[in-house]
Amino acid sequence: MTETIHDVIIVGGGPSGLYSSFSCGVRGLKVKLLEARATLGGRMPLYQENIIWDLGGAQGKLASDIASNLLDAVQQFSPDIVYNQQVKTIKKEATGFTLTSQDGQQHQAKTVILASALGIIQPRKLKIPDDYENLHYPVSEVVNFKAYADQTVLLYGNPDSLSSYALLLQQVAKAVILVTKKTDFPNAEHFAANVTALTQVEVKDFATEGDFISAVILSDGQVIPVSQVLIHLGMKREANTITFENFDLATVDQHGHDFIQNAADATTSTEGLYVVGDLGSYPDKDYMLAACLAEGANAASQVARYLDESAEAKLIVSTHNEVFKTKNQALVSQYFS
Repeated sequence: MTETIHDVIIVGGGPSGLYSSFSCGVRGLKVKLLEARATLGGRMPLYQENIIWDLGGAQGKLASDIASNLLDAVQQFSPDIVYNQQVKTIKKEATGFTLTSQDGQQHQAKTVILASALGIIQPRKLKIPDDYENLHYPVSEVVNFKAYADQTVLLYGNPDSLSSYALLLQQVAKAVILVTKKTDFPNAEHFAANVTALTQVEVKDFATEGDFISAVILSDGQVIPVSQVLIHLGMKREANTITFENFDLATVDQHGHDFIQNAADATTSTEGLYVVGDLGSYPDKDYMLAACLAEGANAASQVARYLDESAEAKLIVSTHNEVFKTKNQALVSQYFS
């Protein structure tokens, strides 16, 4: 079977990659998104329990809600998403580019948007099986805190992060159990009555029913029935070096790291290859969340123009864009329901 050649491959499923995918979808482009991990969201899970104030129209919103909205937006145009694909090499072809991942899989596209970071963040995991449906590692996974309503949630690991999670979960969960090997939890004075803090103890094993954890077994012998388990033991950063096989990209050294030298419109020294987000560098670059989303929209415009010179240079504002007409009618009918 012949491999489909997509209009664009987007490497990286963080905010800039997600918005690049959405913007390319608005353009009607055939998109494939390659993500090195098993989940999307990039580095947003690292601060998802915090309130965001620097994104226009979303001031005072929880970062996890913003991340969830970005994930939902991507699905509006049904891109091909492939997980666990760490791109190792990119080769320029007569028809575009061939990308090869760590497991030898090859992906072809007419253009490429690099939206990856310098390193891939992975959670530090327990040394016990982790393929349970109700076991989560929020370092790499966007959490929908509202989904834990009326459930018993056990959180284990870093007390600083867990305290912030508890302050959110205590508002919706039936019970929140905090477990740490350390001696205390910060902000414990703000915990509600449904929060139990257990210190100087660790998780030793799980009791399970099929693919679900039914109880957590602690080192002091306690067996605690649970609905959901969140583990936060910190993170590790894996190197993410991409080799460009038969072409070069201009780079710039910053603090001992090589960043790709790109322009504010996402273009690089290689036609058809664009860079958005943390991997790129240009004078006076803005690293705020709002700016990386704008870079995604710019990259989509550049791809569209590269593939078709007659394409509009900029996207039509969404209120007048026919792409959203049917979606808007459905949403309006549900607005007050």
